[in-house]
Amino acid sequence: MSEGEGLNIWLAKPYCGSGILFVLVSSSYWSSMDNLFTLVTERLIWTVNGLLAILYMLIDHLTALAFAVAVVAFVITTPREQRTWALGAGVLSVVACLIAPSPVPLFLLVMILGGWAAVTLEQYNGPAQRWNVIRGLALYALAGVGFTLYRNLGLGESVLADPMMAQGAGYLNAIIGIAMYVIPLGFLAMTAQSIWAHPPAPGTPSDLITKIRTRSGG
Repeated sequence: MSEGEGLNIWLAKPYCGSGILFVLVSSSYWSSMDNLFTLVTERLIWTVNGLLAILYMLIDHLTALAFAVAVVAFVITTPREQRTWALGAGVLSVVACLIAPSPVPLFLLVMILGGWAAVTLEQYNGPAQRWNVIRGLALYALAGVGFTLYRNLGLGESVLADPMMAQGAGYLNAIIGIAMYVIPLGFLAMTAQSIWAHPPAPGTPSDLITKIRTRSGG
């Protein structure tokens, strides 16, 4: 009989003279295999749980993720003279999209998409149209952050505790709630109006200016 680590090998020689090898695995060997299997299973479970947590977080913040992608592309394509303001408005908007309650994230996404459409369709004054988008995003993001702080810090509840201020606080809460809808809808209305502000003209504005200069020069 020879003994290895966790493995016992028995050699039996029966009457016929041929050797038959019997391998008997000891309990320590099975114990080590169970420990290895448990370790691998735990690591696999941890990895899958981590991936699922990331996936659930992305789904939960899908609107913020789409908004961040749109804002990054908007800032990159912004002219240098407006890029600093666009970057500041973009960062503030992303923060508001992450911390503000509904409907702020959804409206921010709609605003940036509407702004992209307005900048793309604008042919006469692209910088002014882009600046309107930057200004609208910054104002609504600032309002969203203020709305979040107002709710989370319990400022409305502290005002309601005072009987003399309770009625005014009710009006204030109503105004704030309405503003979260009116500001983005007003922005979209003004953006749509600016797109149709000029009637279609033959050719691009630069071609029209070139023709006018050519005629005047001739």
